[in-house]
Amino acid sequence: MATWPDLDLGARATQMTLLSTSSGAWVVYRPREAPDESIAPGRSAAVHIGRDARVSIVAPLGDLQLIGATVHGLWLRDPAASSDPDDVTAWLSDDVRVWSNEGAEHRMPVDRRIAWALDAGASDTRVAVFTEPPRRSPRGRVHTTAHIPLQPGELPAEIRTRTLVLDPVDDAAMIKTMSALLPQRVAREPGDPRASWRPAPVSAADRTAAVAAVTGEFADLAAYWTDPSGATSPLTGGLRQPRVEVGGEWPDTRVEVSFRHPLFPGGRMRRTLHVFDAAGRFVPALYASVHLMEDLATHRFPPVETAVDGILDI
Repeated sequence: MATWPDLDLGARATQMTLLSTSSGAWVVYRPREAPDESIAPGRSAAVHIGRDARVSIVAPLGDLQLIGATVHGLWLRDPAASSDPDDVTAWLSDDVRVWSNEGAEHRMPVDRRIAWALDAGASDTRVAVFTEPPRRSPRGRVHTTAHIPLQPGELPAEIRTRTLVLDPVDDAAMIKTMSALLPQRVAREPGDPRASWRPAPVSAADRTAAVAAVTGEFADLAAYWTDPSGATSPLTGGLRQPRVEVGGEWPDTRVEVSFRHPLFPGGRMRRTLHVFDAAGRFVPALYASVHLMEDLATHRFPPVETAVDGILDI
């Protein structure tokens, strides 16, 4: 078992991406998006776990865009790189940075934008490039990609696709290859150790701001929308008597949003959000009010018969 309990990810809950390679695996952390990025800020990080369980931390990543991972390292690009489908120049070059698990950076210009990099085995390491800018079609944008095989040794100083014979990507075969690389859950045997984590160092000010951000997402539910004439209407038709309450101490703080609605005339409907994750980091309630509106509009909630003491948790 490999652990990294001293990695500081800040005060924001993270999204995690796990990438496997023939030399080990990369765990990439990114702070979750928030309406206000100044509240309980988080940090990005990358951790490499070798096949011998040796852990290397080559962080922080900053805003570098993740491309993929191979035996050579973690593939990233400049955060300022445009992905506008109408910006032709953005698809005719790339400035790639490959970070090895020792933390060394290899910068490599490419004369096409890279789509992804993967390592399906020591003899199957490749990247795919977009062979042209996205084309418009009745179903949306069409992307055409081709493979570039890579050797497991040192990377070249640059990649010029015009001097290579490109192998068009077989989409069905590639989906099968990528699916095989996804993390697989393994049943835990009795007595196997379990990793634990330390509570995150979240300041009192960040905790207070985090709670306010979640409650603020549900402010004015009874007058959520304003039309050009200035008239207001609730988040969704029929919603009335909304109430937003906070309960529990950090890290178990929760926000309970309840209201009356014609779909449950006999009581109140309630949605509960946990403000922090198990480690105490802030979990932003991004678009949570809109998600609630969509659930009510599509009737995505438990049967009213499951209500307890006049409260239907949805």
